[in-house]
Amino acid sequence: MGPVVCATRGGEAGRRTQEQAVELAREQGRELIFLAVFDPCSLGHLSDRLSVAVEREQRWLGRALLSIARARARRRGVTVRAVVRCGPVLEAIEAYLREADASVLIIGEPKVDSALSAFQPGRVHNFAERVRQDTGVEVVVVSPEL
Repeated sequence: MGPVVCATRGGEAGRRTQEQAVELAREQGRELIFLAVFDPCSLGHLSDRLSVAVEREQRWLGRALLSIARARARRRGVTVRAVVRCGPVLEAIEAYLREADASVLIIGEPKVDSALSAFQPGRVHNFAERVRQDTGVEVVVVSPEL
């Protein structure tokens, strides 16, 4: 069985998603991979120089956020890695699932509609179904607390 991949960005909702991923990986004795994907293009057109700087900062931020998540998982006895990617979010997640030969993807459904979120309410379920069909990976969508 392949690893559990948890696509996350941090924050309160991200912590709930991470906790569910940790619990699933612990119960099933699988490796957990926290995946953060940032898309510099989501910020609009940037000069080449600024685009490089933004990507560098996004990677740094992703590593910082994921180091906290990794520490929580390790305290629960879970084998864990963290991966940061840049590019179109949905495509990057699907590509990474194939690369990692993942068995499960855990993603959170956003609490509110946000232009900055790749997982807008409703669309996350469409993405989950696409992933299931395209990759055969099981997808768990963590609903926001109301």
